[in-house]
Amino acid sequence: MAGINATKSQYFKGPGPIPDSAAKQIMADQEIGMWNFYGALYGPPPGMDTLWSVIRDAFTRVPGAKFYFPEDRKQDNDVLKHRAQTMRGVPRLTEYGFVNWVGGGGHIGFSPVSPIKGSEAMKQYTMVRDRMHEYGFDYMSVFAIGWREMHHVVELIFDRHDAATRSRAHELFGILVREAAAAGYGEYRTHISFMDQIAKTYGWNDGATMKFNNLLKDAIDPNGILAPGKQGIWPRRFRGA
Repeated sequence: MAGINATKSQYFKGPGPIPDSAAKQIMADQEIGMWNFYGALYGPPPGMDTLWSVIRDAFTRVPGAKFYFPEDRKQDNDVLKHRAQTMRGVPRLTEYGFVNWVGGGGHIGFSPVSPIKGSEAMKQYTMVRDRMHEYGFDYMSVFAIGWREMHHVVELIFDRHDAATRSRAHELFGILVREAAAAGYGEYRTHISFMDQIAKTYGWNDGATMKFNNLLKDAIDPNGILAPGKQGIWPRRFRGA
């Protein structure tokens, strides 16, 4: 949340990721926890009341857990408020406000997918956090829960005007992709600069998925006019180039 309505320099001016002391100050200022969960309920009021009672009782078991509704939040630029407004169709603060966390506006999204299990979340969290800290970047992420899958959306934030930092970020991203693939995780989206690398991690059955994609590409778009290279799917004349 602090990445949306604050900058890193407000809490820490040194090199590398923010220390625990700065993280605790952010928690105090933003009235949030180290781990924060937000969601929405849909349907008629009686149904939502029933679901809310189940959710509340489940999370009450977590020591120190607190609950907030959007109207409970005090800051005008609070992320929870803006999420609630989005669901009601009201324009909100862009979720990409965090790109100015360190200045320079550079960011790459790393988004591996896993089963909806706490053990999988912790495995990915420690794996990615440790690598990002090793390379001097802050770990900033959200776990988005779907019907059958969990998306670990990690934002690698850097100053795109600093060549050394930009190069380090790209090197780190390549490592994250390789390590995630080795652990059995694939990304569901990425920056166009990394589409080829990520597409190659889906190599099951001698690359059956890409072979099928190429077959469709050649049949539907033989001249390679439509988005050549999107998702690592290239027209025949560019393959291997």
